[in-house]
Amino acid sequence: MKNVLTGTLLFLAACNNPAKEKLSANAERLKAVMEETDRTWSFKPLIGMLAEDVRFKSTIPGGTPISGEFRGKEAVSRYFNVILQDVAVFKQQVPMEFIDAGNRVIILGDDAYTLKKTGETYRSPYASVFTFEDGLISDILIIQDLSGIWNAYRKDL
Repeated sequence: MKNVLTGTLLFLAACNNPAKEKLSANAERLKAVMEETDRTWSFKPLIGMLAEDVRFKSTIPGGTPISGEFRGKEAVSRYFNVILQDVAVFKQQVPMEFIDAGNRVIILGDDAYTLKKTGETYRSPYASVFTFEDGLISDILIIQDLSGIWNAYRKDL
């Protein structure tokens, strides 16, 4: 399913932005911030790009600390700076690809994550969809197989 969704996102983005076009200002800023975040594991620059009423969701099922929807800049900041940090450490495995799709920027990547709870490491590709309104990120959707995290926490349910 995730490969179909990722393929669909790629196709739609390619239709909206031929590879020859330069990235928009939003996409350029996001690219710089995400590359810096990957190098430093600091989310402060990304938090600075969020709208006050931002929404964040990943495709992991319920029952983990990172499940569900996080609403508002404070909640999303807490997700990145506290909750995610307590669950796993993520490391990019291939350079991220940035696709400009109008008011959306899609990031395709592949990372490994090591669970703090078990020490196990998993690897999976992902697609992140960032929606911009008035130059700020209003919505973030992470599409990734995070079953390693879910399996570690479902035992606690």
